[in-house]
Amino acid sequence: MKSIFIAGSRKFYDKVSNLIEEMKKNNIKADKAEEWDQTQEDTLESEKKALFLAFEKIDDADVVYIFADNGYTGKTVAIEIAYAYAKGKEVISSEEIEEFSARALISKIIKPEELIEYCR
Repeated sequence: MKSIFIAGSRKFYDKVSNLIEEMKKNNIKADKAEEWDQTQEDTLESEKKALFLAFEKIDDADVVYIFADNGYTGKTVAIEIAYAYAKGKEVISSEEIEEFSARALISKIIKPEELIEYCR
């Protein structure tokens, strides 16, 4: 069974969190970058810490899944895609990604509802 890191813009935090819960209910190891407290102001240090934590979790995953609602990823997720690709991880997206350079690093597109079966 494959372990998975799910990346997505903070705009989709609840959807990503729900997807992770579904994966865990199906005994699939799934994780995201970190818990996000939208009441806290972002700083350079907090962003750096979050990104490095995401890198560690990407290192531990077999697959990196990009939750790209309507093709949107955001800059941080684009960095995570590049990191995962450079580390030789399989990078899959939920939809075709808007960002052309990031799109070039995606190996396939799998809808969220198909992801559980793929990871088994």
